[in-house]
Amino acid sequence: MKNSRNLYEKKGFTTGEVAELCHVTIPTVIKWIESGELEGFKIPGSKNRRITRESLLNFMRKFAIPTTELEKGKPRILVVDDDINVLELLKSLFTEDKFELRLVSCGFEAGLAKEFKPDLILLDIMLPDIDGCQVCEYIRGIPEISSVKIMAMSAYLNTDVEELLQRGFDDYIAKPLERQLFMDKVDHLLNKTARKKKK
Repeated sequence: MKNSRNLYEKKGFTTGEVAELCHVTIPTVIKWIESGELEGFKIPGSKNRRITRESLLNFMRKFAIPTTELEKGKPRILVVDDDINVLELLKSLFTEDKFELRLVSCGFEAGLAKEFKPDLILLDIMLPDIDGCQVCEYIRGIPEISSVKIMAMSAYLNTDVEELLQRGFDDYIAKPLERQLFMDKVDHLLNKTARKKKK
């Protein structure tokens, strides 16, 4: 679902969004509304219908439809980078009201991932204490978080992207970070994570 990371703050849903969350077709959702089982309302001057968050949650709980995706909290992001400027930039991009963010400056501290259980790890591949690829391999070896999305970051232009993907990374971005491209990549990986959790 597009903008999956914003589901926790949405107050109203379209019939299409409800259909995707409940794994049914849009006509099925419309039937639910018309039968009175699901409370929906029409937007003035439009044929489109909206369903409030409260009524959708009540409906899903009543019929034992999993609400995990709908009730999921803020996306969790772990950043492993020793560059203060990068850490400050990411801190400004991933605001507290929309993300749970942890910033660490060395590979050893990446062990925090086991307890934090992030949805995404942004990992510098040139760390002061250990190679970022080794950190990635270490994380992939932890059963609880082995499927977490990991994006490599590097200021070195000769980085072999294919090799990084083979070693366990899901994506790569060069430094200095180009904001729009970076956020597009982050959204893509978070959405892939959300879809995987919903299955």
